[in-house]
Amino acid sequence: MHKSVRGIIKKDNGIILIHRIKPREDGTPREYYVVPGGKMETGESEIDTVVREVYEETGINIEPEKKFFEYNSEYDDSIQVFYVCKYISGTLGSGNGPEIINPVGVFEPVIVEKEQIKNINLVPEEIKKILEKGEI
Repeated sequence: MHKSVRGIIKKDNGIILIHRIKPREDGTPREYYVVPGGKMETGESEIDTVVREVYEETGINIEPEKKFFEYNSEYDDSIQVFYVCKYISGTLGSGNGPEIINPVGVFEPVIVEKEQIKNINLVPEEIKKILEKGEI
């Protein structure tokens, strides 16, 4: 089991998410959205991880404000930790992480308006329900 840390970032009346389109094993596309973030590296704190991962995936600098939600994912045998983060600076879409350099399918940072979250496939479902309610 590994731990991933993700940043919920409000910007321009929306939430920054990563739009993904990846091929399934049968070749058909799977389209979904995730909160930016990723795996903790050895020796990193949750804060260090979310700052690094969000920058790599989006190109923006953030300030984590509070730990918001923790989820045990059966899908990939991980613990997903979500922080509410403040946008500080940077240009969305200028990330330089491995997902950007060698993407598998579509890997696109986007701002999704809060009213549109109910209309997208945001995973995990538990975070989608929280964001739909506008709890942050």
